[in-house]
Amino acid sequence: MHDRIKGLQHGGNIYDRDIRHDLSVNINPAGMPDIISDALRRGEERIGCYPEYGAVGLRRNIGECFCFDPDNIVCGNGASEILSVLGRLYEDRKVLIPVPSFVGYERAFAGADIEYLYLDQKRDFAVTDSLLDEIDRVRPEVLLIGNPNNPTGKLIDRELLLRLVGKCRDNDCRLIIDESFIELADGGESNSIINEVRENECIVLIRSVTKSFAVPGVRLGYMICTDDSLCDRVRSLLPEWNISVFADETGKAIFTWSGREEYLKRSEETVRVHRNRIENALAEKGYRYIRSDCNYVMFEADVELYDRLLKNGLLIRRCPDYRGLQGNWYRVAVSADSACIVFLRSL
Repeated sequence: MHDRIKGLQHGGNIYDRDIRHDLSVNINPAGMPDIISDALRRGEERIGCYPEYGAVGLRRNIGECFCFDPDNIVCGNGASEILSVLGRLYEDRKVLIPVPSFVGYERAFAGADIEYLYLDQKRDFAVTDSLLDEIDRVRPEVLLIGNPNNPTGKLIDRELLLRLVGKCRDNDCRLIIDESFIELADGGESNSIINEVRENECIVLIRSVTKSFAVPGVRLGYMICTDDSLCDRVRSLLPEWNISVFADETGKAIFTWSGREEYLKRSEETVRVHRNRIENALAEKGYRYIRSDCNYVMFEADVELYDRLLKNGLLIRRCPDYRGLQGNWYRVAVSADSACIVFLRSL
C-alpha cells in the first residue's frame, strides 16, 4: 500500500518541465472573477497579522450563503486538507470507495481498511445500483464518493444519490461526498445533496472554492455537516491557522458576492460549449472517451499522443495511478483559451 501511495500523482506538475499550457488541472475555464483581485489586495494589507482563529467570519459567510449554522462549516487549506483529517479520524475503520476515483482519497485514507468497488468500463464507469448492494455486503463505516466523479466527470443519478443517503443513514455509515466540481457541472446544483445535509447527520459534504473560482494557488475548501461533534473533531485536528489571510479574504468576497450565482451560471455554459468542442473532436478522430458532465474529459489514446503534446508544451493528466483503469487513459481539462486549440490541433 505505501509503495502505491508514493506513486500516486496529481495534475499541475509544471515546475520541472517546459510547460506553456497546463490542461492537467481542472479549474474553471471562465477564469478568476475580478472581485478576487481586490480580495487579494486586502490580504496583502493583513499580511503582518495572524489570520482570524478558526476562520469564524468566513464560516459565518459560507453559512449565510447556504443557510447553515457556522458551526456546521469547516474550512480547509483546500478540500484535500479536510479529506486528510477525515482519513485520520477513520484510521483502521472500514471504508468503501468506488473506483476509478480521485487518487487523493486513497492517500487520505491510507490508514483505513479500504474496500474498492470496481466500476464497469462497459457502463462508462458510472456509479449504479450495485453500490447499494456493496454497502450491504461490506458494511462500511464510511462511503466515500465524488459527484461528479474524478476522473470520469460523470454525475451520479439524483434518485440513486437519495437512495444512497437513506442506505447510509439506515446502516450507520458516514457518507462523505466530494462535490468539488459540482458547481461547474451541467445542472450540478440540482444534482447536489446539499439540502439533504440538513436532515441527515450522516452526510459530510465537501466543496472546493479553488476549482469553482479558478484560484488553485489560494487553497480553500470547506465541508458542511450537521453532526456538530464530527465538525468539532475535524477542527480540533486542523492547524491553528490553516486558512491564510489571502484565502480568508477570497472566501469572504466570494460568499458575499451578489454576482456569485450569475458567474457560476456563465461558467457552466462556458464549460458546456468547450467540453462539447473537445468531445466532438475526440469522436471525429476515433478516440474512445467518456462523456463528461463537467469541466474535464477522460479519453483513451496511445503514449505517442502524450509525448507529442509535451513537445508542444502542453500537459494533460496521465491516469495510470487511478485504481480500476486499464489501458492508456488520459484526462484533459476543459479550456477556453489557446491551450484548447493546441490540444485539438495535436489530436
